[in-house]
Amino acid sequence: MYLQKYVKEDTGQELNLILDRRTRWNSLLAMIERFHKLKVCIDKALIDIGSGTKFSDLEWSKIKDLIESLQPFKLAVEALCRRDSTLLTAETTLKFILEMLLIQDTMLNAELSEALRVKIKERLTVVTGILIYVQNPKNMMMIQDELMIHLLCRGKSYTTRNEKYLRKTYSRG
Repeated sequence: MYLQKYVKEDTGQELNLILDRRTRWNSLLAMIERFHKLKVCIDKALIDIGSGTKFSDLEWSKIKDLIESLQPFKLAVEALCRRDSTLLTAETTLKFILEMLLIQDTMLNAELSEALRVKIKERLTVVTGILIYVQNPKNMMMIQDELMIHLLCRGKSYTTRNEKYLRKTYSRG
């Protein structure tokens, strides 16, 4: 009631806050975007109800950073859900996400980028390398090195030091 009064004044229409749903990952992004969109209205409504809760500028800034961090994932999911999406689309999409995370230079993006890189590395397969090669044969040397390291490390627990050694060894050849 309190919030809608300010929402209608501010936007000219009734907008409700969106709740996150466990079954739809992107509902989190929609929820945070709507919350941020209505930040002035929320602040006013919190004052009206006598709440001691007040969001600082830093908290609003962190919410905005979270939105910017999640938006590339939303675009990626939309691209991957298309009917004509292929494994090559997935590879390109993952590169897009990583590039977007690097552009948005925040701590959260650095953590997301690193976590994504680890997952990509775990799932790198020979088929992925072949698809990359077919798309651009100039990448053959990089693909050979990555595939050799992947095949040597598969099923074994190599340390980062051993992996660096393997990279050096196969990069020279």
